[in-house]
Amino acid sequence: MMTINNEFKGLKEIFNEALDLRSLDVKKLSEMTDIPVHYLSAFSSGDSRKLPASPYVRGYLTKIADILKMDSNSLLEAYKQEILLWPAKSSGPEDKLPINRFALKSKRKITVIGAAAAGILAILIFLAFQFSGFLGNPKIEITNPVENYIVVNNPVIKLAGITNPQDKLTINNEEVLAKSDGRFEKDFSLQPGSNSVDFKTKRFLGKEITITKIIVYQPETIVE
Repeated sequence: MMTINNEFKGLKEIFNEALDLRSLDVKKLSEMTDIPVHYLSAFSSGDSRKLPASPYVRGYLTKIADILKMDSNSLLEAYKQEILLWPAKSSGPEDKLPINRFALKSKRKITVIGAAAAGILAILIFLAFQFSGFLGNPKIEITNPVENYIVVNNPVIKLAGITNPQDKLTINNEEVLAKSDGRFEKDFSLQPGSNSVDFKTKRFLGKEITITKIIVYQPETIVE
């Protein structure tokens, strides 16, 4: 506990002497106590006009004494003696508690954390949608021919279907590019007899599926 000879000393002298013994200034003390600098400067200069209402001053003095390891009674007693000479303010409806800077910092911190969490969540959702196009099972629908086994008389058939344009599509190991809406077409030349046509689609980091169609080409017989 810091001991200061308070005989014949006012609050201003006691306050400044305590700061000197601790090698502190009002700015540093403000950081330690969360008391606004302008109130501490008022204690240091003895300017009562810049101090808040008496109840708040007593609370400040108690906090200052605790931080500086002083006898709070000495500060409060000095204050009691001086308020007899000061036009001290009493607490009223116009008086407001000083803003708690730590509380504001906490609110700002919570706001920043909340914004960061929302941003991370948005990124994760975006990545989930992006990766959904690379993972999982691809989809393909063959619109021509619809049947798995057909017989045709023309040597060329237009193969068609719908798939995900991001998936890789091959027809009998030849890559076919789908349009932006996923639709694809390809003219396929047939050999007389049975033709096996393999539609393969593969997702980048996902699985591969294959649909096989059997197309039998029977050339038309010309009757003379």
